[in-house]
Amino acid sequence: MGGAKKRLRIAVDCYEVTKELTGVGRVIHNILLSLCREQGRYEFHVFSRQEVKDYSKCRNIKQYVLPEDKGYFRWQNGSFFRGVKECHPELLIAPNYTLPFFVRTKSIVFEHDVSFASHPEWFPKKEVLKRKYFVKRSLRKASLILTLSEVSKQEIIRHYSVSPGKIKVLYLGAGENFMPAAETEVSRWKEKKGIKGRKVIGFLGSIFNRRNVPHLVEAVRHLRTEFPEIMLYIVGKDLTYPPQNMRRILNEEWILWEESIQESELPLYFSSLDVFAYLSEYEGFGLPPLEALSCGTVPVLLKKGALAEVYSEFSLMAENPDEEEIQYHLKRALKDQDRMDTLMRAFKKKRSYFSWGRVAGEFSAAMDEVLHGK
Repeated sequence: MGGAKKRLRIAVDCYEVTKELTGVGRVIHNILLSLCREQGRYEFHVFSRQEVKDYSKCRNIKQYVLPEDKGYFRWQNGSFFRGVKECHPELLIAPNYTLPFFVRTKSIVFEHDVSFASHPEWFPKKEVLKRKYFVKRSLRKASLILTLSEVSKQEIIRHYSVSPGKIKVLYLGAGENFMPAAETEVSRWKEKKGIKGRKVIGFLGSIFNRRNVPHLVEAVRHLRTEFPEIMLYIVGKDLTYPPQNMRRILNEEWILWEESIQESELPLYFSSLDVFAYLSEYEGFGLPPLEALSCGTVPVLLKKGALAEVYSEFSLMAENPDEEEIQYHLKRALKDQDRMDTLMRAFKKKRSYFSWGRVAGEFSAAMDEVLHGK
């Protein structure tokens, strides 16, 4: 009698999968959950800093909680690397830009973007030098590189001379929970947040200089002369470099600033907005605009890089982060309902493509390519 086919062991770096899911953590977490439901061929050995309850429900996920080791580099090359060696995986998934220093296993590394190489002025010099070195080494050793847009792929090729055939583009998705919330739920949410009866413009994401939050504030300030009921609702931690005094900039009675909200509250947040503004000069993909669209809110974006590549069909696009131009597009979003409806219809036609199920399927194919040469 033949025994059950042995599952392939896949080790996964889940350092960024924490209670406050953002960026890297959200991407790999959603891929894993989709593969957990749909795939029986793999046995995932997941290494994280915190216990993730969702993984305990998945039969093909074995979770290992490893202690914090004074920063990511020490964790990745210390307790995580030792754990990987002990589980003897056929494949290592590194979703956070770099591989462990001495890894010899077949591997897939996510290079979400190379902003540190394209715009070193946005980071401390020491951090730029460290990132460039470890990323260069990781890209050379990786069996396959995944990135999130054609723009990022071309930047990786330009800065690191990587063969185009070694890089695959993987557009992201939005969870099924991202949908327009019921009016009664939105009403309760806005009352809870003290913004009921107001028009609300929102921004969600880490506050980097390249995301032009101060310019957004000034544009809304001028817009309030015509729409005095407008509120600006900012969600994100201040990570500006060189540092800006965001506490002073956002200290207005018409601005609500919270460093984070719960993952379960994100659909309510996006559904409560009249406009979502994400005026970033550089993104690898830009997930928040996709989640806003999925909740029925058309975004105002900057027509640059990956944002232009991914969202130009269903967003208002400002050419430059000029306050007058930002104000013009915000005003258009508030007043031109016909245009907003047209953009939303265009998105709904493609909503099924932007799913984590599709992402997981493409990711599974990438794993098969590395493992079996398919």
